[in-house]
Amino acid sequence: MLKPTRRNVLAPQTTMESSEYAAGQIRDAIVAGFYKPGDRLVEMDLAAQLNVSRHPIREALRRLSREGFVDVRPNRGAVVAEVDAPSILEIYELRSAIGSQALRHLLADGKPPVSGRLKPLAHMAQKAVAFAVKGSQADMVRHDLEFQAMIVEASGLRRASAFFRELGSELQRFINLLRIEYPDRAGTAKREVVGLYDAIAAGDLKAAETIWHDKMTTGASRLIALVSGSDLAKDPQWRMFTEAAARLETDQAVAAESAPRRKASASP
Repeated sequence: MLKPTRRNVLAPQTTMESSEYAAGQIRDAIVAGFYKPGDRLVEMDLAAQLNVSRHPIREALRRLSREGFVDVRPNRGAVVAEVDAPSILEIYELRSAIGSQALRHLLADGKPPVSGRLKPLAHMAQKAVAFAVKGSQADMVRHDLEFQAMIVEASGLRRASAFFRELGSELQRFINLLRIEYPDRAGTAKREVVGLYDAIAAGDLKAAETIWHDKMTTGASRLIALVSGSDLAKDPQWRMFTEAAARLETDQAVAAESAPRRKASASP
């Protein structure tokens, strides 16, 4: 039996680059809406378009299935995943939880982040209203999603950051397909981007988490309202999501009120 060494312990994967490229191309086409929910993704056709063999395509489709973009169905092969209320809610629940964790790491000591972490966020916040007023709605959405991703990255949580960006691609697909309209773009940018940045810059975890959770619940409700047959009032998953956000605000308020009393009782 061959004894592992530094030279032979890792097996070469010659199709990895091709499968990653194929996954990126197919994912971008799905996000942009060129492939619609329910469309079949035929390996032979995709391989011809991308000028690769079918094996990298097969690997790419498996990867996209894990990410939620593709469903692999018996006797039908791979099809573009449907957009439904449970999928939208799951994405927002995950993004809400990751963002909350990131904010707690970023503002762990109750002080503003160091300037190196704050400066990129400040730059994004300064541009937010201009994107909302002068740019297209698509520009505003892309800017907002990038701002959210940069908050998570500023926390230093590398795995959370990578997963958060993955979820952002699927969320962008939902937004593109459902053609959501934001009636007050400037107000949304001021409240959800500038307001969130101001809370982070002040080291105010309570305010930052409140804005973050409000942003997530509002975004989820807007998209789900555009999905036919969805009824949030009867959805237990939705109730759990909104109740969790409400509990967070209550816990923060109680903690803020009891903090002075704890400090006083600890005094000699």
